[in-house]
Amino acid sequence: MNLSPEMMSHALEHRDLPLDALAGRIGDELDTLARLSAEVQRALSMCHFAEHTDIEAIRGLQGIDRITQALEDLGRLMAAVSTEMPQDVKLHAVPILSRLRLHELAQNLDPDAQRVVIEEEDTGEIQWF
Repeated sequence: MNLSPEMMSHALEHRDLPLDALAGRIGDELDTLARLSAEVQRALSMCHFAEHTDIEAIRGLQGIDRITQALEDLGRLMAAVSTEMPQDVKLHAVPILSRLRLHELAQNLDPDAQRVVIEEEDTGEIQWF
């Protein structure tokens, strides 16, 4: 059965998300972000800073460790919360997921979608944003 774009949009608008599964996906995503934060921290520790680096800059960089630890804790918390939630609580998919700007994040949080795994490219090229 082929659905028109209007019918697909209408079907998505009325699709429900199980809250427990969404909370579990949020926990997984927080864990992924914690790992990325730890990788940034390791990469920065390999950089050679000027001998007289400003103390405020050093304190700012140390904040990455706090971010990593908080993300790890929040990931564990959301994973635990997801197992304690009743399985019959549902949220409407579109109003929740449409608030996200990152397509991959929205897909990773959707319990009905397959998680997107971004592979690191080892091309030697670095793209700064």
